[in-house]
Amino acid sequence: MSQYEKIREILLLLHLRYPVILNSQIRLPDKLVGVLLASSATALGGGTVVLTRLIIEETDSLSLAMIRYGLAALFLLGILLVTTRIPRMARRDLAILAVFGVVMLSGFPFFMTRALEDTTAARGALLFATIPLMTIVIGAVFGVERVTWRKLAGIGIAIAGAALALGENVGAAAPDALRGDFFMLLAMLCAAVFNVFSPRYLFRYGFLPVVVYTMLVGTGFLMILALLLGTPLHRTLAFDTQGWVIVVLLAIPGAALMNLMWGRALTLITPTQATITVGINPITALLLGAWLLSEPITLRFIGGVILLIAAIVLTNRGPRETVIGNAKARSENSQ
Repeated sequence: MSQYEKIREILLLLHLRYPVILNSQIRLPDKLVGVLLASSATALGGGTVVLTRLIIEETDSLSLAMIRYGLAALFLLGILLVTTRIPRMARRDLAILAVFGVVMLSGFPFFMTRALEDTTAARGALLFATIPLMTIVIGAVFGVERVTWRKLAGIGIAIAGAALALGENVGAAAPDALRGDFFMLLAMLCAAVFNVFSPRYLFRYGFLPVVVYTMLVGTGFLMILALLLGTPLHRTLAFDTQGWVIVVLLAIPGAALMNLMWGRALTLITPTQATITVGINPITALLLGAWLLSEPITLRFIGGVILLIAAIVLTNRGPRETVIGNAKARSENSQ
């Protein structure tokens, strides 16, 4: 009897003896899958902050954002064409999603890249972790999130943590750090707007078509800005081999997969539940920044990170609002 026949006989015996086990499928709870996807996305986000800081001196902000998200958009478009039937979107929804594309998929990468010209990777990642608090504030203003004293306390703790960490003098490592911090806050504001208003469209059309469409729109807008204001055709994309490896890492895992996982997570858990995972971002960036960029790790900065993570956890404790259910209902009622 050959090796193949032995394996086949063993599998047949197992199937006859334990049919329930072999025929059943293990299914993880949606909330757990959503948290795992969001955690993976934010871990990648921490890595992209450091990689951007590594390469930004070789190019300009617009050109890097354009090539990074352009490659990511083409990669996701290929996946969409192979795996998913493209849905027919209403004209009004196409216009709204185009605005999301400009805000999130051009504003976010440009402001983040521009910020990392001036600030350190660790400070940038710390500000990245303010997304949940911005999401809560914007959601409360537009009635998507309910404001509670717990959330207000969390916002206060987060401000204290950010003040503690960002008050650190980084000296020669980033002499214009405050300017970079301002641009990073603008990037986080773009991401928070997307987190609050995109779920209904993610449910209506599927997360992959929405992510691909908004990314293509955002990349197109970035390309126009890069041609008008940047210098993408004047050797700002003339990277060496190591530079192109970093660009590909920024584009595929750092943009395509990160946005894909984040979009899927927003269909399984609430925006606030998803953004609690961004506490992973500054930790990843802090460790990678110290390793690759020799950026200092101080007790003051670590204390600020701890306060910020505590604020995120605090704002997410207690009864959950049914944001996912409301998003589904709004999606169905609007069709």
